[in-house]
Amino acid sequence: MVFILLFLFLVSGFALAGLVGAPWVPTYRRDVEKIIADCQLKHSQLFIELGCGDGRLVAAAAKRGAKAIGYEINPVMWLVANLRNFKNPTAKIKLANFWQAPVGKADVVFVFLIPKYMARMETKLQTELKPGAKAVSYVYKLPKKEPALKRQKWILYKF
Repeated sequence: MVFILLFLFLVSGFALAGLVGAPWVPTYRRDVEKIIADCQLKHSQLFIELGCGDGRLVAAAAKRGAKAIGYEINPVMWLVANLRNFKNPTAKIKLANFWQAPVGKADVVFVFLIPKYMARMETKLQTELKPGAKAVSYVYKLPKKEPALKRQKWILYKF
């Protein structure tokens, strides 16, 4: 019985994440440092990852001296991200729906969503980001915003 309850808990976390924004698919390890470099993230800037999964981008941003916050709705991935980042005082992982996450103070926001949510994300970023902030989308583009930089797997936007 305990095994069944644990299994249902695990499955429901992954299902919820897929329904809200995207199922967990990790950003390629080989891309993480390149993405952070393209953001030109400076010491003490605020990096926010919406749907942080295992927290690897949060960790990379924090290692560069940024204040890094990840939002994750899946409790299993939230735990994994916290374990990855527990030694870094400038990294924080929040168990929350990223659609409600405040991004107005962010210098850089990173997202990896499925195409059907990209228009909604574009509206959120347009509405909330401060002038000069950057957003990076992994794999899928924002439908109307012109990119400032395009790489093979990610697109950087300036707001």
